[in-house]
Amino acid sequence: MLLLELLKKLTETITFYNMYLHRHIEPILQEAVTQFPVVALLGPRQVGKSTLLQTLFKDTHRYLSFDDLALRTEAKSDPVLFLKNFPGPLILDEIQYVPELLSEIKVQVDQDRHAGRFLLTGSQQFHLMKGFQETLPGRILLLHLHPMTVLEKLGMGTLQPWINILLEVKESRIDRLCTAPSLDRKIFQAVSPIQEIHKGGLPPILSMRTSFHSAFFDSYIQTYLLRDLVTLLPDTDPTQVVRFLRLLAALSGQEINKNQLGRELSISPPTANRWMERLKISLLWEETAPYFSSMIKRIAKHPKGTLFDTGLICHLQGIPDAEALAVHPSIGSVFETAMRLEIRAYLQTYLVPAHMYHWRIYEGKEVDIVLEYKNRLYAFECKWSSEVSEKDLAGLRAFKDRFKEQVAFLGVLTPTGHVWEIKEGIYQIPWIPH
Repeated sequence: MLLLELLKKLTETITFYNMYLHRHIEPILQEAVTQFPVVALLGPRQVGKSTLLQTLFKDTHRYLSFDDLALRTEAKSDPVLFLKNFPGPLILDEIQYVPELLSEIKVQVDQDRHAGRFLLTGSQQFHLMKGFQETLPGRILLLHLHPMTVLEKLGMGTLQPWINILLEVKESRIDRLCTAPSLDRKIFQAVSPIQEIHKGGLPPILSMRTSFHSAFFDSYIQTYLLRDLVTLLPDTDPTQVVRFLRLLAALSGQEINKNQLGRELSISPPTANRWMERLKISLLWEETAPYFSSMIKRIAKHPKGTLFDTGLICHLQGIPDAEALAVHPSIGSVFETAMRLEIRAYLQTYLVPAHMYHWRIYEGKEVDIVLEYKNRLYAFECKWSSEVSEKDLAGLRAFKDRFKEQVAFLGVLTPTGHVWEIKEGIYQIPWIPH
C-alpha cells in the first residue's frame, strides 16, 4: 500500500505542476453525457481516466474513487444506502471493485433516465462487461481511453488525426491528407520519434526525467499490474506473472502462438491461454486478427498481439533509453506496435466502425496493418526508416493484386519524412513529419 500511495502522490504532483493536456475524446465524452444516463470510460491503469473526468465535469459531478477501501466497503455492504448518501450526478472511479452497485444504478436510472447521471471508469473488462450486460443494456455508452497519442502529448489533442481524414477522403481529394494540420512539419521539428516511442503514452511519465522512467514502471508493475492480475489469477506466483509480461513484451508486434508461450514458461497451453485472456480483461493486451476473405480463416490463424504501451514494452525488455532502443533488434516491431496502438486509439476514440487486421500469405509477403471500413480496405506497411525501397512495397503490391478494386489506399508509415506519392497509388505517411 505504501508504494501505491507514493505513486499516487507522484502522479498528483506531476498533474498539479503541468498544464492539462487535452484528449481527443473530450468532445465525444461531452456529447455522450447529454445522450446517455450512464457513460463508462474504460482503459488501463494510469491512462488519465480520473483526471479527464474530473477536469471536464468538476462543476457538475461529485467524484468518488473505489480505490478508497473504506468507500468500497461501504458501497459493497449496502448499495442502496450508498447511493442515497451520495446523490448524483456522480463520477464513480474503478467501478469494477463494486459490481454490486450496478444493479442499484439500474434501479435509479429506470426511475429517472435523464442524461449524465453516472460517469463510471474501469480498468478491467470482465466484471464490468458482465455487469453491464445483465443490468444496464440500453442505458449505457462504453468509451475507451488509451495512452496518449503523439498529438495529445504535444498539446494538440483538439486536432483531427490523419487516419480519420484519410478514411473520409475520396481518391480525388488526397491533397486533404497532405495538408492536414496533424501533418504540419513545423509543429514537429523538435520532436524525436525514438524518444516518443521509448517514453510511451502514460500521462504521469511525460514530464519525468528519463532517469526516473525505470523506477516509475517498476512501481507501476508492482502497484497496479500485479495487484490486478493476481486478483484475476489467484494461486499464481507473481514472479511467474512478471516473466509472462516480459515474454509478451518481447513478442509484441509478432504473431502469437500460445502453445509456444506455454513451453517458454513451462506451463500448459490452456494455462497460457487463460493468462492471455486475463490480460485482455485488464485491458493490458490487444490482439489483431489476420485478414482473409473468409471470416472462418480469420479466426483460425494466429493473431498479432501487443501490450498496450510502448514505454512499458521497452521497460519490460530492459531497454533503458531511446539511444538503446535505436540500435535494439526489436526497433522495427516496436515501431509497428506504436503505429498499431495509435491508429487503434484514434479509431476507438472517434467511434469509427473500422476493423483492424494484419495480412500474410504463404509466399512470405505481408502487410502490417489492414483497415476494413465501409467495405473498403486500407493497407499500411510500417518501416523504421524514412528511406523506402522497392522491396518495402512488395507486400502492398501483392495485397493490391489479391484484393484489387476493394483496396482504397496503400501507404508506408515511417517515423519521419513528409507525405508524398512514392509510386503510383502508394503514399508515404510520416508519423512525425520533419
